[in-house]
Amino acid sequence: MKRRELASMYFPGKSPREAVRSLLGWIHNCPDLVAALEALGLPYKNRRELTVRQVRIIMEYLGDP
Repeated sequence: MKRRELASMYFPGKSPREAVRSLLGWIHNCPDLVAALEALGLPYKNRRELTVRQVRIIMEYLGDP
């Protein structure tokens, strides 16, 4: 899934760029989520595509959009 698609699900009223910034802000404000994503060993910060596992972890910590 593209990062902007996921971000737009969480922030439907924002532009894709603003939604991605907001989503990354939420991720960075949750140290447990950051640790879980880093434990996968896959980059998430500068990638446009997220793996299914990354999306599941994000949704587990942030809840359903």
